[in-house]
Order: sequence, then structure tokens, then C-alpha cells
Amino acid sequence: MDSQINLYHSLDDVISQLYQLALTTPHSSFKESAFKVFARCLKADSGVWLTRAEQQIPFYEQDAFTLNLPEGFMEDYHHLSSVSQQVQQVFGIMLGCLGQTKDILDIVPKDEWLNSDMYRLYCEKYSLHHSLMTISVAPENQLMHIVTLARHDADKPFTTEEKQIKEYLVPSLIGALKVNILNGFQSTSLPTDDMAKNARAVLDHYGNIIEAETGFWDLSQQHQLIHQGKLSIPETLLDGIFEVKGIPFTAQSAHGLLYIQVHNDHKRLLSQRQKQVLELIRQGRSNKEIASLLQITEATVKNHVKSILKLTHCSSRQHLISQPDY
Repeated sequence: MDSQINLYHSLDDVISQLYQLALTTPHSSFKESAFKVFARCLKADSGVWLTRAEQQIPFYEQDAFTLNLPEGFMEDYHHLSSVSQQVQQVFGIMLGCLGQTKDILDIVPKDEWLNSDMYRLYCEKYSLHHSLMTISVAPENQLMHIVTLARHDADKPFTTEEKQIKEYLVPSLIGALKVNILNGFQSTSLPTDDMAKNARAVLDHYGNIIEAETGFWDLSQQHQLIHQGKLSIPETLLDGIFEVKGIPFTAQSAHGLLYIQVHNDHKRLLSQRQKQVLELIRQGRSNKEIASLLQITEATVKNHVKSILKLTHCSSRQHLISQPDY
């Protein structure tokens, strides 16, 4: 009885560590820091924490944090058709056991497993002799977490108790990630009037929205940015600037997640002519005066003004003039 009490105290300490990391660690390094605590608790040699909403496509390295595994590990099985098929079969079985932790030998008899292509051509190559997998899917947005731990010593399988411990801890690992995301929003919260300019969201690499600020949802509704539950992003986007319907966003990739926000440097997206029009607007000039000074038609000025307001997310000329950044 005492040993069980000590075990629960130990697990509570691990959970406390995860949530403390959630409140103190930048999003760019949270997954790595939290997963190392998690893996150390279970004496695992390596592991994968994959986060995305897509279920019908192969697994890619951009979707995950990998611990002590070489670059290219996630994609290495793609060219082996028999292995790809077996991976999808195991994945399909695990989708029917959401929230449960399974050893591969819970799914495939030992002799069959050791003779399978998945083990001989893939797992053995990386010394993945024993592994525990847990899949969780959030009902509100279908976000999927696949959390796998492995041991490289063939003589050290995971015990039944360790399997139960992993199953107990995984919800806290996922919960701590959500706290880390929301804390990132909260710790740099902005005045309501500025929210449209600085709307932030977290996506998977397919544009599925995981978490977002109110300002992001307002902006998305105003400009109809979301289609079939996704924000349209470039296929190979990792870090940098991209546009959706003319609205610029900055993106930072971190272990399977994309952290995006509206890009503040709108002037870099304006043409030279639009910058001239903007400067004259700031001087209080009318469209007629701007047309005369730039020797263009008033209709052309109106089009430039419309484009400038869209790019800067300002609702009117007065709103634009009131923004010191412009």
C-alpha cells in the first residue's frame, strides 16, 4: 500500500513539473522540455509526440517532436509498401482504442511481430524493440495526439505497471500543451482595439486550427479566411511570412505546430504608389487632392485607398491616420 502511495506522489510530482513547464517555457521549446520529463519518468530511450488533425495521410517529421531519433525517421517507411500498410493497420486499431496505452504485442502476437516487415525493416533498424503507443483525439476540433515511447534494449520490455503509468500521464501531457498555448496568448495580451492587428492562432501543418484568440476568429469571419475548418497555408510553410486573401501572417514552426499571427509590418506589402497615397492620406488630403498631386484618376485613388485599408486592417481613413505604426 505504501509503495502505491509513493508511486502516486511521484506521478503527481511529474504532473506538477509538466504544468510548471507550461507556464514558464516558451512555446518553441515546450514540447521538447515536457516530453523529456515524460520519457524520463518511464525510462524510455526514444519517443515521438505527433500533433495534427489529419488522419488519412502518412506521418511526417514536420508533424511531430522526436526524441533521440535521427532526422528522416518519420518518413523512412514511406517507400516500403508493406511497412506502410502495417503502420496504417496498427494506427487503425489504435484509433479504436482512444485514450488507451498499448504495447505492440497487445496488438500483434510476438512471433508474428518479430517476423513482420514493420519490425525487421523499420523498427529493428532504429533499435525500437519495445514500444508503447497512446492516441488521443479532442472531440471539439479532432486534434490528434500520438504519443509513443520506445526502449532500445530487447531484454527490457515495458511492464504492465509502466503501461498504466503512461496511460495515466498522457492526458496531463496534452493538457499542459494547451495551457502553454493559452498562457502564451495571455502573457502578451493586447488592448481590444489592437486585437485585429495582432490576432494569433496555433495550427497544425495542414491549416487545422488548434487554438486561437478572439481577434483571430473575428478577423477570419470578417474576411472569410476559414474554408472547411482550415486556414489555407502554403504546403511547405515552416517559418516566415505568408498571405491569406491579402492579409499577411508570420509563422513559426515548433515540433508539429505552427504559431501564427497577423504581420504588423504592413507597409512592406504596399506598392510604391500605395505608400505615396498613404503618406498623403496621413497629411489629411482628399481623394481629389491625391489624384491631382499624383496625376492619376480619382477612381484609381479610391482603389488604392481600398487596398491600403485591407492590408492594414483599418476600417476607415480616420482609423488609418490614428495608427502610429502606419
